[in-house]
Amino acid sequence: MKIEIKKGTIILIAAISMGVGTIIGTVASISAFNREMEGLFASNGFNSQKLNAIWNLVENRYVDKIESDTVMDRLCASMLSTLDPHSTYMSHKDLERETEMLRGNFEGVGIVLQVRNDTVYASRIIEGGPAERAGVMAGDRILKVDGAKVTGVKMSNDSVVARLRGRRKSVAQVEIMRLSEGKPRTVKIIRDVITTPSISYSGMIDRETGYIHLSRFGESTYDEFCNATRELKGKGMKRMVLDLRGNGGGALSSAIGICDELLPGKEMIVYTDGAHQRKKEYHSTTGGLFCKGELIVMIDEYSASASEIVSGAVQDNDRGKVVGRRSFGKGLVQQQFELPDGTAVMLTIARYYTPSGRCIQRPYKDGTDEYYADFARQLMDEYNVGEDGTEKEEAATAIKDSTPYYTIKGRVVYGGGGIMPDHTIHIKTDPDIAYYNQLINRGIMNEYTFDVVSRNGAEIKSKYKNADDFVSHYKVSDDMLKALIKLGEKKGVKEDPVSMKKYREEMRSRIKAEIGEMLYSTAVFYKLILPYDPELEEARRIEN
Repeated sequence: MKIEIKKGTIILIAAISMGVGTIIGTVASISAFNREMEGLFASNGFNSQKLNAIWNLVENRYVDKIESDTVMDRLCASMLSTLDPHSTYMSHKDLERETEMLRGNFEGVGIVLQVRNDTVYASRIIEGGPAERAGVMAGDRILKVDGAKVTGVKMSNDSVVARLRGRRKSVAQVEIMRLSEGKPRTVKIIRDVITTPSISYSGMIDRETGYIHLSRFGESTYDEFCNATRELKGKGMKRMVLDLRGNGGGALSSAIGICDELLPGKEMIVYTDGAHQRKKEYHSTTGGLFCKGELIVMIDEYSASASEIVSGAVQDNDRGKVVGRRSFGKGLVQQQFELPDGTAVMLTIARYYTPSGRCIQRPYKDGTDEYYADFARQLMDEYNVGEDGTEKEEAATAIKDSTPYYTIKGRVVYGGGGIMPDHTIHIKTDPDIAYYNQLINRGIMNEYTFDVVSRNGAEIKSKYKNADDFVSHYKVSDDMLKALIKLGEKKGVKEDPVSMKKYREEMRSRIKAEIGEMLYSTAVFYKLILPYDPELEEARRIEN
């Protein structure tokens, strides 16, 4: 049986092998080369001189003209990549992007863009942002920014973003076209600081169970977590589900701060150690916001780094149950070093260890390609899929290291590349769900819901007072399902009547959730999707 694996499941690394072929021109050229090298290597071939010599050769002898900055960026990135998979060189753009992610905000207009067939659309408007205040809606076409065309000129998404970005309080003149209006108009958007929360959604999922979905660990994450926890406790939370599925990590300080609110006091959270950094231990204090009460931490194969610090601390201190699937296995700590030209190096300076002494770093001694290939094999194991794409008779064990470690209460836990959950939730491989998955993974669902918003977004927004009113009263009709099926057929995904019958309500909810996210917020998406999340339902049934 073929298993449909969701988009983004397998990471493919294209390895470029460089074959070196040397063509010798003349003896005179070689003699000249030797004289140059003698001067550059006067100090026994000191490494920096060797690098300078190679760089001098490339600049002055290479067959084609080169852009020095680009080549130097590649050289630095290549050098660091030989150390470990997570030591990286960051260009100006990379550094700016990384800083924004950790900071959780940027200056701009608050529009999430989508480029289709050389047309730029607003696919989502940040709630409470400048664009929303100016009256821009999801589905609007963006024709011009400050008088310059952005639609119909084959402009990349990044280029449009660069035009819309700008300093706080500066003005962007944006020409938009809304299908329901029939003619373009120009809106004045006053740029502002746009906040991107790291908590995608928090709320009560039953009378006593609070739920927090944390998408990343940034500078504001700890404060967000505390605010969400206080709010949920005020609503009667006695049990917390902390969802770290898909959370690739971020700031170590935020992970430690959250653990401090979950552990009773004076427990070890994590310790770090490296060849040039002395061992440093981090312990919880007393009086955390949720240091009592049942705790469930959900992880999956994409949970990494700071997510593994939190789940490892909860598991090793027997504070709660870790459920889901083996996490990624990133146990290396990076520090950012900014360079004089505005670029930076993200260098691995230490390993971190969970309280029981586990370093959960995935092995990388065989190089980056094998590092990610091993991750791909892990995914196929979890999907119960063999290398030929067919279902295996029995999934391989996830434990790669049989060295035992012990929790506070003496339970055995293992390292060897990731956090092994206390309770494994297997990926659902029902063949009848393949049709539903294809509609999502091939972008058909998104294309359909975006078209609905483009045509009817203004009407929908005017009909419902707010997001809660939309969640309570908006209905996805049978005609809308038929239109989705028709679009799928057009895109080569044949209707599966069995799947439609079995997952009809999930499809309705997904359509509504995507429309709600575009018109209101990501929180609306989660509120509508969570009731149909089988992994969350299984996690809720687990007792501490």
